[in-house]
Amino acid sequence: MAILVSELKKYGAANRPEDDVSVSGGGIDANCVLDVAQLTANTTLRIFSDNAADTTQSITITGRLPSGEISSDVIPMNGVDGTILVVGAVTFERFLKLAASAPLVGNLTVEQDTDGADIVTLPAGKTHASIMFIGSESEAAETDRYEQEIWRNESAESKTLLNAAMQLLSDPSAIIMVGMEIAKDSATSVANRKALPAGVSFFDDGASIAVPGNQLEANSSIILWVNQKLAAGAAPLKSTFTTELSGSSI
Repeated sequence: MAILVSELKKYGAANRPEDDVSVSGGGIDANCVLDVAQLTANTTLRIFSDNAADTTQSITITGRLPSGEISSDVIPMNGVDGTILVVGAVTFERFLKLAASAPLVGNLTVEQDTDGADIVTLPAGKTHASIMFIGSESEAAETDRYEQEIWRNESAESKTLLNAAMQLLSDPSAIIMVGMEIAKDSATSVANRKALPAGVSFFDDGASIAVPGNQLEANSSIILWVNQKLAAGAAPLKSTFTTELSGSSI
C-alpha cells in the first residue's frame, strides 16, 4: 500500500514564540498541530470528542476579541459523555491557539457556534493546536519574521516517501515565503523570530523545494522555515496560507 496523505503530518515547533525576543524553532513538537482554519465571523466556539470517554479534560482556547484584545475561554468537556457538544462563553474575532489539559482518547473537534464550520480537529493523544506568528505586528519599516513548521512521514507500513518535495501552495495575502532546513531530523533554532535562519533559501508560491536526498524516510521529519514579511505600517490581517509535502511511494 502506498503512503496515505493522512500519514504525512504537519506539526509545530518546540519553540513557538509570541513575541520578537524569544527563541524560535528547535525542531518538532509532535503534540502541536498547525492545521487550523480561521474564523469567518465573530462567534463563540463549541467542542466535542468522537469518544464518549473524554469527560474530564478542559480545553483552553485563546483568541482575539472583536475589541482587539487577546483573551482565553476555558471550556470543560461534558462530564458524562465527551461526544455531547459544549459551547464556550467567549465571542472571538479570530482563533489563535488551543491547549487540552490532558490528551484526549478521541479526536476533538472545534467548530464555530454560528454555523458549525470546522476550525480545528485535535487528533487523539495530542494536546495543542496553534496558528503561526501570534502577536506579530507591522512596524515603521518592512519586517521579516521566521518560524518553523515540521513535516513528518508517519507511514504505518514504514514506507519511504520518494521524490519528496515541499512547496508553498497558497498565500492569499502574499506575505509568506518558505525555505527548507538543509538536514532532516534537525532541531535548529534562531535566537528570536526576527533572526534569519542560517543557510536557508526562501521561495515564493509554487516553487518545488526538494527534500534533502529527495526522500523522507518513515518516522523522519523535515523543517520548513516560514518567512512572514509585513510591509511598513501594514493593516491587520486575518489570513491563512497552505504548504504541501508531496512525493511517491511503492
